[in-house]
Amino acid sequence: MNYLKKIIAVCFVATVALLSYNPANAQCKGFTKRNCSQELSPYLSNGQFNGAYMIPGESADVKINFNQGLSYRLIICADPFLENLNYSLKDENGLVYFSDTLKGTTTFTDLEVTQSKPLTLSISIPEKENTTGIVRNGCVSVLVGFKEQ
Repeated sequence: MNYLKKIIAVCFVATVALLSYNPANAQCKGFTKRNCSQELSPYLSNGQFNGAYMIPGESADVKINFNQGLSYRLIICADPFLENLNYSLKDENGLVYFSDTLKGTTTFTDLEVTQSKPLTLSISIPEKENTTGIVRNGCVSVLVGFKEQ
C-alpha cells in the first residue's frame, strides 16, 4: 500500500512539473535576456520577470512597488513587430507620472522615489490592420532595477 502511495505522489509531482512548463514564456525570457537586460546597468535587478506575448489591440497592467530612498530604472522592451506600444505609469488615484510611446524596441526611464508607493504600469498595443488573417504576437517585457540614492 505504501508503495502505491509513493507512485501516486511521484506521478502527481511529475504532472504538476510538466503542466507548469510554458515554452512561450521561456522564449520571452530568452528575448528579454538578449535584448533588454543590458540596459539595467548600473542598477540591480529586482529579480522579477514581467513578460508576456501580446498581440495588437491588447493591453496589460503591471503593479510595481517603489520604496522610498531608492532610485529605479524602469525598462520596457518589445518585439519590433509591436511598434508604437503605448505605456504610462500612474498611481492608484489615476495620477499619471509619465506616459510615452515606445520608439524602437527598448526604452528606459530613471525614477527618484520620495515616498514608498505602489504604481501601475499600463501597456497598450495599438490595433494593426491584418490583411493575412494570421494573428502575430510578440514579447513585451518590463524590467525594474534599483539602487540606493
